[in-house]
Amino acid sequence: MISFELEQLKIFLTEKPIKISLKEVLGFPFVYSEKEFMENYDTNSAQLITMITQFQLWIQKKSLVTSFISVLGI
Repeated sequence: MISFELEQLKIFLTEKPIKISLKEVLGFPFVYSEKEFMENYDTNSAQLITMITQFQLWIQKKSLVTSFISVLGI
C-alpha cells in the first residue's frame, strides 16, 4: 500500500504541480522549507524522486524478510 502511494507521489512530482497543490501534498513543516524547495524546484524534486525510489527499493527488500514494516518518521 505505501509503495503505491509513494509511486503516486513520484508521478505527481514529475507533472510539475502548481505551488498550492504541492504544499498540500508535501506539507512543508517549516516556514522557510517551502520557499527553499521552490527556489530550486527542478533539483529538489529530482532529489525527492530519487529518495522515494530508494525508499521503495528498501521496502521491497525488507518485505522479503519481514511481515511488517513500521515507518515512525521521515
